[in-house]
Amino acid sequence: MLDIGPGLYFAISGLVVAVLSYCRKYSLNHSRPPLPPGPTPLPVLGNVLSLDSARPWLTFNAWRSTYGDIIYAHLLSKPVLIVNSEEVAKDLFDRRSSIYSDRPQSIVYGAFASDFNMGFMPYGNRWRLHRRIFHQSFHQAATPAHHDVQLRSAHKMLFNLLQDPSNYPSHFQMFTLTFMLSIIYDCEAKAKDDHVVHAITRYGELIVDGFAPAAMMLMEIFPFLLQLPSWFPGATFKRTSLKCIQAGHDVKEIPFQYVKERMSANDMGPCLVADALNRSSQEDDVNTTAVKEAASVAFTGILPLTQTTATLLVFFLAMVLNPEVQAKAQAEIDLVVGKDRLPNFDDRPALPYVEAILRETLRWHPVIPMGVPHATTTSDVYNGYFIPKALIYPNNEPFRAMTHDATKYPSPDEFKPERFFQNDGSLNSDTMRLGFGWGRRICVGRHVVDASLWIAIANFLAFFSVHKALDEHGMEIPVVPKFTTGFTVHPKTFPCRILQRFPDVSLQTLTRSTNLGPLC
Repeated sequence: MLDIGPGLYFAISGLVVAVLSYCRKYSLNHSRPPLPPGPTPLPVLGNVLSLDSARPWLTFNAWRSTYGDIIYAHLLSKPVLIVNSEEVAKDLFDRRSSIYSDRPQSIVYGAFASDFNMGFMPYGNRWRLHRRIFHQSFHQAATPAHHDVQLRSAHKMLFNLLQDPSNYPSHFQMFTLTFMLSIIYDCEAKAKDDHVVHAITRYGELIVDGFAPAAMMLMEIFPFLLQLPSWFPGATFKRTSLKCIQAGHDVKEIPFQYVKERMSANDMGPCLVADALNRSSQEDDVNTTAVKEAASVAFTGILPLTQTTATLLVFFLAMVLNPEVQAKAQAEIDLVVGKDRLPNFDDRPALPYVEAILRETLRWHPVIPMGVPHATTTSDVYNGYFIPKALIYPNNEPFRAMTHDATKYPSPDEFKPERFFQNDGSLNSDTMRLGFGWGRRICVGRHVVDASLWIAIANFLAFFSVHKALDEHGMEIPVVPKFTTGFTVHPKTFPCRILQRFPDVSLQTLTRSTNLGPLC
């Protein structure tokens, strides 16, 4: 008998295993439905070199024209599914939510103090606990309880714009911070340098920088960048990570301790944190930590703060570029509300054109262009395609894809609120939910965001009008829209004129029925 020796034996065994593995993979590939169409990947790199790292949604749109509404690609070793159709998104994220409700995990989350963010958590018990805490204060039936503070915050925004109109982005942010701080912590912001506000804005700024698509891709490809000592030349990501971890600690602890101190002094009004702690034992460390984390997440990128502020900036740009739309909305407000008070939530049903402006603002330039990626928990078959375990990107890109589908929205690049009206003059059923996500991962705060956007837009249009800035010769300066890049996008600041519509009417008189109250 031939003695093949141990070396040759292992070599032959390895060859047999490799052949069997290949045959099994070949058999699976030919016995299951095909993968969705997509660009041909390179070895190791996949399709990453074809991607616009700063604005990946532009690449996804270019692929859409070739491959359709559902695209399969590879980013390095990660399989990725891009969803470019509202109908496909509804089918997968709503109707098959048990499969498509997970989140991909990243080394960046922990390094940038976002592993406690409900929006990035994997689907499971911890996520359910955070979601339940949010739901108590943000579900649709609870929204009217926040109307007073949202109206008060809108009035404060008008006062700030009247005093310092050129700083309008900051005033929009403070509007959102004011009502959110009240809802979450029963606290209103005095100014941007308030210690609570500073902790929140500092953390938010660091998160936006850290989660820029290009930065995340680099850290995923080269994870050692997060292991370098902070003193090492070029260790920018590591230094930013350390700042973000400290900011993440502050954003959880500083506002939470403010509530605890007021609760101890029996000087606490209703709010998310106090109500959640009162519903359970404050000695329950798991629940206390969850309350602390859930509260702080309300001020990060995928929940009300950034989305509301950025959407108001889009509205502002739209009004400057479309003065006829602004004038039509103001005529409606003057007819329904009059000129001796400002709009309130009771006026909303009678102001359909203002409602249409809100919807069109959400459609025209979504501030979260790609949506937060989902992940599948198992493989699936959809429309004859095999869907493996993969990252799923709902592409809400502002120029095409879902919100700029010319079949559904003719002349999609134009700002036309009229597209939301039916032939009989009533509003249609398209409420533009795209910006709030899908399925079990839909934004918990969407009802609060919707109400806050409406009251801010209605009050601004009632009291102010915004126009292009004038040069030294009195000629209008053209506005060329420019947008930021990153996880969220919004118009960059541009010069404009914010004018009081009725100079002889005092803002104090219009808002005298509203008690602005003390600030924290």
